[in-house]
Amino acid sequence: MAPFGKKGARTPSTPSRIPAVLRVGALSRPSKPSGPNELLMSGMLLGPGGANLPQFTVVVPPFVAGPSQGMELRANVDSTNLDLVTLTLPVGVTPAPTQPSQNAGGWDPGPGGGHNRALADWLAAQGFLSSDFGPTLVGRPGLADCLDQAAARYVSVVPPGVDLTLTQSGEPVQGQVTAVQVLPFPAQLLPSPKACMTWLTLAVTPQFGSPYPVTIRMGFSSPQRFAQLATIGTRLPLRRDPDNRMLVTIDAPPVFS
Repeated sequence: MAPFGKKGARTPSTPSRIPAVLRVGALSRPSKPSGPNELLMSGMLLGPGGANLPQFTVVVPPFVAGPSQGMELRANVDSTNLDLVTLTLPVGVTPAPTQPSQNAGGWDPGPGGGHNRALADWLAAQGFLSSDFGPTLVGRPGLADCLDQAAARYVSVVPPGVDLTLTQSGEPVQGQVTAVQVLPFPAQLLPSPKACMTWLTLAVTPQFGSPYPVTIRMGFSSPQRFAQLATIGTRLPLRRDPDNRMLVTIDAPPVFS
């Protein structure tokens, strides 16, 4: 099957193909279907380039078991052009004649932005933030905002740059770990096989006032650092925004300590 979902795609030669996996994150009707039985499919492509968020349109005829959220589809990426992706689709499912990235705009947010919201909800529930995908989100209008809003339901989202400001001039407060959840982060987004990403729920105690809970995302470089800092009862020095008590950061060097 020829690659699809990228403008000007061609079939990569066999020696240049690198195995990858697409984790399906969202399925919905396209904004402007080019034919019947079409589904818009987006997800997280894990391969040689780290993590990308491609989008495809597939045709799923009636009574055919199509892709589902969370399903992993085998893929191949052209080593000479990481935008050229070949997917192995379920039996009976085919690529649609027109793909989102071949249209003006290059990304379909779905009717009323519903596809963006579904993908953002799926990513946020696994612990992802818009900062994890960097420039990848530039060509996906509205997705970064949707992801930040979805992530805020799970964790305190400190905007890029604000965390540095907080460590320099934020109000000192104390935190105590009350809950820990290890996130299902793919190896491609971690600095080493021993690293992990977590949600830490902290009881934040200001100098004046009562303790209150805040959940932050924090990475650890090794099991030893995880055991030292991510244990129930561990106390951590924090800094918070005096104008927004939910914006909290560790008063120390940072992610993957």
